[in-house]
Amino acid sequence: MLGFGTAFRKWGLEAAWTWLAATSVFFYGWWNPAHVPLLLVSVTSNFWLGRKLALPDQGQHRWLLAIGVVVNLGLLAWYKYWHFLASNVALLLNLDWDHTPLELPLGISFYTFHQLTYLLHCRAGRAEGTTFRHYLLYITFFPQLIAGPIVRPMEMLPQLRERRERAFRWEDISIGFTLLSIGLFKKMVIADHVARWISPVFDEASRASSIAMLDAWIAVLAYTLQLYFDFSAYSDMALGLARVFGVSLPGNFYSPYKALSIVDFWRRWHITLSLFLRDYLYIPLGGNRKGEVRRNLNLLIVMIIGGFWHGAGWTFGVWGLWHGMALLINHAWMKSAASQSLRGSCGTLFSWGLTFLTIIIGWTFFRAHDLQGAFTILKGMAGFSGLELPVAWLDRLVFLKALGFSGRSDWLVFESPWQIVQLLALLAATLCLPNAIQLASGSLTPSNHASLPFRPSRWHWQPSFGWACVSGLMLAVALLHLGRLSEFLYFQF
Repeated sequence: MLGFGTAFRKWGLEAAWTWLAATSVFFYGWWNPAHVPLLLVSVTSNFWLGRKLALPDQGQHRWLLAIGVVVNLGLLAWYKYWHFLASNVALLLNLDWDHTPLELPLGISFYTFHQLTYLLHCRAGRAEGTTFRHYLLYITFFPQLIAGPIVRPMEMLPQLRERRERAFRWEDISIGFTLLSIGLFKKMVIADHVARWISPVFDEASRASSIAMLDAWIAVLAYTLQLYFDFSAYSDMALGLARVFGVSLPGNFYSPYKALSIVDFWRRWHITLSLFLRDYLYIPLGGNRKGEVRRNLNLLIVMIIGGFWHGAGWTFGVWGLWHGMALLINHAWMKSAASQSLRGSCGTLFSWGLTFLTIIIGWTFFRAHDLQGAFTILKGMAGFSGLELPVAWLDRLVFLKALGFSGRSDWLVFESPWQIVQLLALLAATLCLPNAIQLASGSLTPSNHASLPFRPSRWHWQPSFGWACVSGLMLAVALLHLGRLSEFLYFQF
């Protein structure tokens, strides 16, 4: 902030943007300097292609765009998918394959999608007049570089061209640091707290043939909540840090566990990825314009690709397929007359419960090391590996023995009833409390606010002494947990 403000004061806004772009590249290189040349070469070559595509078409645009798509996706495939594809081909042909995967450059999935979007906008004539300075900052802007959101050129580039009289506004700094405090608290205090109940079960599931029912449920619910608070934390921090510099990023996370259908879930979870896949894959494939059968096939293809985008593994592909099938069932249900019967409180509760169950089953595949481990955990959750409860519980609830429950004293992650209370309380918080965008409404407007399923909240942030105390307390508690640093989950995607 000091460097940005100094550059603005001495040389103006463009110098400040240059400083911010340079520090963003430095921030990226701090993780692994070896990946900085790849990032800069990618940015430079895509900017050159974009300039060519922005000129009047003389029969070159099609092959220039094809080169850009092939090179960008080729780099992503080489680093992220080559080992996965080669190992599976070797397995199919019964060949030896003992090579180790390439180290995945941080954020390559995100900045690849950013650059593809830019090339498409250039070809459509919607990115004229972009300077290299602005483009470099658009790609490397540190709040969104590593884990999103996926920002479209016209959501950010026009903001860089707006004139301003001051480097910072106190309103932006206030709401920015509030969102930063909320995000740090979610990540350091909540997400990392429940994370310790996850790995022992998923690691054991990849080796063992059964997992106790209580262990399985605790691990899956803990991961469901860890992913929620981890991803929402990063999304809040990205919005807040960008706002400090006067930039509005798109909202990427909007209380997804409040969804009453899988269609609604994908309007709330990783919103910018959903819109990217819709606009640049689903619609070009034909969308829903070529009949219901083709629409269903397109939807399945898009969701499977979206699953593999998260990682090179069959578990991610199955996760995408699971959500694709759920979306098809959801669309068919909404068209049926029976859907009108789910009204009132009971209908809402049933819709939420079925949607949430679908989500957590999907997360089981998403987190598992392999498909066998995922099915082992799901079997445990369903009680197919035995109906076991702590011995002390059965001593008090004797009637459960008649229902087939037995006692168990050795657990992987179960500790006490207090552990279950914590998980249920956190789940209740995701359902009852407003999200950061709702809290900041009136003070922060995401660049994609028109597409968000916005609902007003009774609680609103304002630059007051009370909110300053709340933000300061959350920040202080989060900083006390810095000793157990861990990366954001979406860094690995």
